[in-house]
Amino acid sequence: MGIKEHLTEPWGILTAGVIGGLGGAVAAASADLAAAVPLAVTIGGMVYAIRVVAGVVLDRPRRVPALRLPDRPELPRGGEPDRWLRRAEGAVAALRQRIAGGTDPALAARVADVDQQAAGALVDLYRLGGHLLLVHRALDRIDRPGLVAERRLLTDALRGTPAGRLREERERALRAVADQVEVHTRLAGTAETLAAQMQSSALALEGLAARLDELVTLHATSDGGLAAAPRVRELTDELEGMRAGLAETEALSRRLLASD
Repeated sequence: MGIKEHLTEPWGILTAGVIGGLGGAVAAASADLAAAVPLAVTIGGMVYAIRVVAGVVLDRPRRVPALRLPDRPELPRGGEPDRWLRRAEGAVAALRQRIAGGTDPALAARVADVDQQAAGALVDLYRLGGHLLLVHRALDRIDRPGLVAERRLLTDALRGTPAGRLREERERALRAVADQVEVHTRLAGTAETLAAQMQSSALALEGLAARLDELVTLHATSDGGLAAAPRVRELTDELEGMRAGLAETEALSRRLLASD
């Protein structure tokens, strides 16, 4: 609520009136009738002012602390991976803002793990994006069309080459070319996997943010206390599963880059 709503909030006015009236009644009971009304007005006014100020301060949205993230991977701007990373950033920002600005203390304690896990998932996605960038750079260093053409030429040349030293050298050259083509194929497959996982993770984070928003809203409109616990657990379980999948994919891409 804004300050206008707090100034006209019925319970605040009623509370100030009751407490002010009690103060006046005490003064009247002590035979100080002349001071009863001014004292009641003064006490009521003080209570009313404190109630309004406290309401405005407590309703003020809490500042969401900035995330400590690694350097953002320099993915091609406007490309699919960059778009999914931006959507994941938006989902985590919305989720954290909702937790900080719209939950009562009881629910805030329950969803603290969701905040931490979502932030951790975004860090994982940053690392995954960094791996994807390395994979694309490795792919750019391999001239696949040129290698395919060279493999075709070597294969044709071998058909008319008799057994001997020349054939052995051409076979060795063919194997070297074929190895490079296979490396490119593996790297391309890894790039597709990484991009697909960034997509699925971004969409999952958006879904989690929407479900958290629903949970907070329903909690604010009902006594959702105990009922919220299993749903919060579902959110944290999904985030933990997502992070485990991201870690597995990152490990696989790390091994591939190390071997190639």
